[in-house]
Amino acid sequence: MAKTILVTGATGKVGRDVVRLLSERGAPIRVGVRDQAKAREQFGDDIVLVTFDFENEDSFASALDGVAKVFLLTPSRPNQVEVTNAFVDAAKRAGVCHIVKLSVIGIDDSPQFTFGEWHAANEQHIRESGLAFTFLRPNSFMQNFITFFSPRNGAIHLPWGSGKASFVDTRDIASVAAEVLMSDGHDEKIYTLTGPAALGIADVARILSEAVRREFKYVDVPESAARDAMLQVGMPTWAVDGLMELHAINKQNHWSAVTSDIERVTGSPATDFAQFARDHAERFRVG
Repeated sequence: MAKTILVTGATGKVGRDVVRLLSERGAPIRVGVRDQAKAREQFGDDIVLVTFDFENEDSFASALDGVAKVFLLTPSRPNQVEVTNAFVDAAKRAGVCHIVKLSVIGIDDSPQFTFGEWHAANEQHIRESGLAFTFLRPNSFMQNFITFFSPRNGAIHLPWGSGKASFVDTRDIASVAAEVLMSDGHDEKIYTLTGPAALGIADVARILSEAVRREFKYVDVPESAARDAMLQVGMPTWAVDGLMELHAINKQNHWSAVTSDIERVTGSPATDFAQFARDHAERFRVG
């Protein structure tokens, strides 16, 4: 008999597709959400929802009852290490067998960075728990160019200089997660998930221009200007500091390597940026 899979972080870019893919494959899934009424509008009537909040340990037991596997996606926040580790402890007590954790690229590399240190601490706690695990370490999302780095007035503004990164499509991350959750042979594996090519922001602008048939350019902004812009829109200082660390790392080409882990797990090649741009062209025709 199939065992229940709990999906956390299900209302975000990756989590939504994990839920969809598992549902399409007939997996018995449970989706942990803070607001069931709001989530029901997103997931429809066929998905089992349970009230769950990483900030509320009292919600852990009911969410984990009868669960064999967990897709663990925690929001970035200053107390990420503490709340995630508390959840892992609860998962062990509940009899969970396997945790598939969405982590981040580069946490074993130098230079160290705050978000990476948080994920590394969580990974270590999972290792020490004795639970079976799989860690997914994706590079920067292509979808960030729809949300965080979206073009304004025909330009992408980032402090990356000529730095490049092997951007990955969140749909591919979800495909890997679903395959790992539904199949055997992934215990104690770490998958570094990248797109098929390293691109600079000027490359991204060119590819978007070709897909949308509208000219985009790259504006390399000073780091001080990028920081000020984020603070001015109300982002908390801890988040700004963490993002500026990521920008600096990417400016230095630290995450430009390409892996074949997506194809190795799913059997399909990673989505290239041109395909991503075509699939989301309507999102780039405004703004």
